Amino acid sequence: MGDSEEETSPDLLKNTPSNIARLEDVIENSKGRQKYLAQTRSPSDGGDVRWYFCKVPLLPNEPSASLPRTEIVGKNEYFRFGMRDSLAIEASFLQTEEELLSSWWKEYAECSEGPKEQPSSSKKLEKQPSLASSEITLSSQLYEEEERVGVPVKGGLYEVDLVKRHCFPVYWNGDNRRVLRGHWFARKGGLDWLPLREDVAEQLEIAYRSKVWHRRRFQPSGLFAARVDLQGSTPGLHALFTGEDDTWESWLNVDASGFSGVISFSGNGIKLRRGYSKSQSKKPSQEELRQQKEEEMDDYCSQVPVKHLVFMVHGIGQRLEKSNLVDDVCNFRHITASLAEQHLTAHQRGTQRVLYIPCQWRKGLKLSGETAVEKITLDGVRNLRVMLSATVHDVLYYMSPIYCQDIINSVLLILFPISHLLFPND
Repeated sequence: MGDSEEETSPDLLKNTPSNIARLEDVIENSKGRQKYLAQTRSPSDGGDVRWYFCKVPLLPNEPSASLPRTEIVGKNEYFRFGMRDSLAIEASFLQTEEELLSSWWKEYAECSEGPKEQPSSSKKLEKQPSLASSEITLSSQLYEEEERVGVPVKGGLYEVDLVKRHCFPVYWNGDNRRVLRGHWFARKGGLDWLPLREDVAEQLEIAYRSKVWHRRRFQPSGLFAARVDLQGSTPGLHALFTGEDDTWESWLNVDASGFSGVISFSGNGIKLRRGYSKSQSKKPSQEELRQQKEEEMDDYCSQVPVKHLVFMVHGIGQRLEKSNLVDDVCNFRHITASLAEQHLTAHQRGTQRVLYIPCQWRKGLKLSGETAVEKITLDGVRNLRVMLSATVHDVLYYMSPIYCQDIINSVLLILFPISHLLFPND
């Protein structure tokens, strides 16, 4: 019983030196970890793995293996997880690596065959359910969420499902985001190393373990190197390995006939590296600075316990296309953290923190009156109707005795379960 309580203790989620050392020890003692350690003295050889999550949410029913579209992850498309989060994900990954890789390659093969037709979902009832039926629906939703357990990240606000390669929010309904394991990297201009897609990285890893640079030949370009043809979305993609017995260098290149405008090659190609390496730029870009701030925020949330809970409840306009309460709350969280650094002492910031949770009550709420408005709307004024429905109509619904109660119920059904989960004794 004591071991079980210790494994689930919230203190183990903190980004403390002892927890970092514990996760590193778990990884180093894992059998699967041994094959990822550096096997040569090459400066391009490393064993550090970093996990990433995509900034753009996945579309409904979109498989993770279909992204990214190109072999090299586009700059500014993915964010790194913080060090502690990345170690926690990697430790969990190595425990069931064979099963996870098998599941991912199966999904990748299905994506290669082309998209499959999804069965059409049955139409939802137009009538808004009562509070009792809404509670039943909420209970089933909570039950489904309990079944979907992943690795806690970002201060416990999100979890990572390694089977589906998803990062999803815990306390609100949100989109899934693609999770990527960075093991092989490419330097695509500048001084930053960008992760390669897993299928390309695995092919490079097989070539690395077989020490392919021992089988060098003169290439048409005159370079004395070993060529490894790679299966990917770019025709003619290949890697060139040069080196001696205990050192090597490699580049990603493409045949002239398969030149792609997505990837630009020069000279021998794009330099490759095995294992994560920090940016060597003395003047980091704004995106890199934002990345560092995000990691600092995640590390802070992992260390400091939650003492105050604030629900960010939106007003009208959340049904507009560009409205995103989650991003707004994230920006608010960064602003308050910056203010706390200016006006609070280190002791005050280190003993407690405020947890901000978005309450998106409108996007999932379907009011019966909206159906009638949609039916009588002319095509020529549909855009105007959408804007009015997302703004002015919400005010009228709230002023109505019937719809006002539906709105209140929608908000309460989100607030109460989350409060109970975070503070069960209060």
